[in-house]
Amino acid sequence: MELPAGRVVMVGFGKLLLHQMDRFLPQDSVVVVEDPDIVRKRAVHDAAAGLRCVGSVVAAPYHQDLAFVAAVEEHLAGEPVALVVAGLEYGVHGAAVLAERWGRPGAGADAAAALTDKLRLRAAARAAGLRNPEWTEVHGPRDVEKFAAGGPVVLKPANRHASLGVQLLEPGDDIDAAWELTVSARDDLMLPDRELTWRYMAERRLHGHEYSVEALVRGGRIVFLNVTDKLTAGGRYPVELGHVVPAALPDAVREGFGEAMARLVEATGYDTGILHAEWMLGEDGPVLIECAGRVPGDSITFLLDAAYGGNVIRTLVELLAGGDPRLPGDAPMAAAIRFLTAPAGTVTEVTGVDEVAQRPGVLRASVTVAPGDRVAELRSSWDRVGEVMLLAADPAAARAAAEEAAAAVRITADREAAL
Repeated sequence: MELPAGRVVMVGFGKLLLHQMDRFLPQDSVVVVEDPDIVRKRAVHDAAAGLRCVGSVVAAPYHQDLAFVAAVEEHLAGEPVALVVAGLEYGVHGAAVLAERWGRPGAGADAAAALTDKLRLRAAARAAGLRNPEWTEVHGPRDVEKFAAGGPVVLKPANRHASLGVQLLEPGDDIDAAWELTVSARDDLMLPDRELTWRYMAERRLHGHEYSVEALVRGGRIVFLNVTDKLTAGGRYPVELGHVVPAALPDAVREGFGEAMARLVEATGYDTGILHAEWMLGEDGPVLIECAGRVPGDSITFLLDAAYGGNVIRTLVELLAGGDPRLPGDAPMAAAIRFLTAPAGTVTEVTGVDEVAQRPGVLRASVTVAPGDRVAELRSSWDRVGEVMLLAADPAAARAAAEEAAAAVRITADREAAL
């Protein structure tokens, strides 16, 4: 479809998302809203200058603040708005507020509030009868200790992203130290310098295999659904290490995920856009881990496009513009990604990337570190150091090829050199 005339307002500077949108949006059509601190720290004006579709940047606070609404409306000066989209997790609520205010399709402000606060999401899911782990809000280590009662628990922030501060605690772990680590976890680049309000929660540990479900929704009805097979790191920090699209599942299990997602859409009152939900598959079906109301990260959109042969971002933009886009059908291929990690320390050598990049089916092979760079302990998505992405005939072949390719990239580090 041809997009309606008007501005595309993006709340939160989603650089990777904008690169995908740059291929089809009109020149200078996008107005980016970003916090003044982040405009400075991420050099947003310089980055935006390389994107044909970005016309202007509005520097205004939107993190736990509605001051940006007046600033954006003053900047637009009555210009029509074609659609509103969240560029980042932290922009989900702001984008929903603007879309609702201007009568454009979107998540809905109440749904977005639930999707950006895991405590609110748990309450909504529980009220709808969805399977959840036992959970509680915690305000200090004694709350965690009382809830754990000597058993394994998950400690995490309720309103941050990228697995930041999430820990899997075993019986006997130092809860005081874990609490300090969780509350001190901070993404200085993606958050403003001013003080924000954070909430924390503890949950019973879930056991089973983890999947994510990506869904396009129009008017409260799911119009496209994919189940992604996930690989997460073992140990205390459950960082995502790989994905396979689509997951190889029996029809009944896939239908179970679809039913659970439909109930989650209804429970939150979500209207139009994209959802990325994480589930643990237990003996009685899917158990909700969490759900985001924005474009999935970790290159999942690229995997979806490769496997299904469509363009998920273009489809999402058309939905948010009020259109009736052509939707993906079944996936004729399978795509996989394996994220690369390295031991904490100073990188001494990187080998194998060029060889892997030339392998049949490999779509991307990259490493973000070089000799002399320092690598942190793997505690969040930001600590990964590269990725290998490929396309294959089926999910099993994609998984195997991704594992083999990732193993062929060697990143060695000297721990002592980092001390």
